[in-house]
Amino acid sequence: MHQKWGLCRIYIQRPMDENKHFIPEMNPKKPPRRLFWAIIKRLKLEKNLKTFRGKFSFFLAALVIFGILAVAAFFALKTELVNSESGSLFSLIFSDTLIVLAYYKYFILAVLESMPVVPILISFITLALVMFSLKFAVGYHEKMSAVSQLIKNK
Repeated sequence: MHQKWGLCRIYIQRPMDENKHFIPEMNPKKPPRRLFWAIIKRLKLEKNLKTFRGKFSFFLAALVIFGILAVAAFFALKTELVNSESGSLFSLIFSDTLIVLAYYKYFILAVLESMPVVPILISFITLALVMFSLKFAVGYHEKMSAVSQLIKNK
């Protein structure tokens, strides 16, 4: 069998002292002093960006969840308002205004008794949570975009 000598090569390792004359410059140049601090600053920016991305994704998920809950709460509120007697009491304001003004204390108590308080409260709470999540999601998105612009510019 014939072997191709091009595929079979023997490498001899030489001590470091013998290789000095093959490499033109053995002493590497020292990096500038500001390079270390630039690297540290860049790493801090990357860490901040990662933190902001995590918080943004958390508040975005919370926004979606609370948005779905708010829609369900408003549908429940609509159903409860249709089933309650408060609609007929509100129409009384326009039909017999003088009677409502004369007995306004009793009218207010009757409206408050007939209104579905729990669905209204749940609807307001979910709406507040949606607004809270939206506020922080937008805030972290702005911070994320600002940090990513800093990273791109450097």
